[in-house]
Amino acid sequence: MAALDSSPHLVAAAQPQPAPAGGGPLQPLLMPLCRLFEALAMVMLVVATGAIMVEVVARGMFQAGLPAVGEVARYAGLALIFLAVPLLLAHDSHVKVDMFHRMARGRAFRALSMFNELANLAFCVFFLVSCWWFMQRAGRFSTPALQMPNTWYYMPAIAGMVLTTLVALDRVAAMVLGRIAPPVEDSPC
Repeated sequence: MAALDSSPHLVAAAQPQPAPAGGGPLQPLLMPLCRLFEALAMVMLVVATGAIMVEVVARGMFQAGLPAVGEVARYAGLALIFLAVPLLLAHDSHVKVDMFHRMARGRAFRALSMFNELANLAFCVFFLVSCWWFMQRAGRFSTPALQMPNTWYYMPAIAGMVLTTLVALDRVAAMVLGRIAPPVEDSPC
């Protein structure tokens, strides 16, 4: 068992790698925006929780359905998710599969890092383009209960993905500039 624990591959894989990119040229401008979006996301968490509790009490105690309150909960949940994503990406805390990336060294590590950052950026761009196409049709309609225009309903998702795209672009710029560093750790998100 001791021989297995000292295997160089296991020891190397267990050691944390630096984040693929960090400290891009836009980071001083983006981090305050990411923090603002995080604060808005926390407000939306409170709104979603409150709306869900109101709906549970209304259904459980008064047998009353409140479609508008359910819609507020869905809106707040959508906003919570998309407003938190930019800071998670900026801190390299987003969901990722990095088994091969953690085992790579040297040029392979740099190539995988660049591929990952470009894939993140491509996803963000595809998301925004798809959202644009979707909103061309859906933007003319309103939500059923609140009668909120879909453009405003999906605005937190759009704003969150625009900022996420800028963060992803900044991370790619950091890679191009050769700044492979851990993400900024102002405080845990």
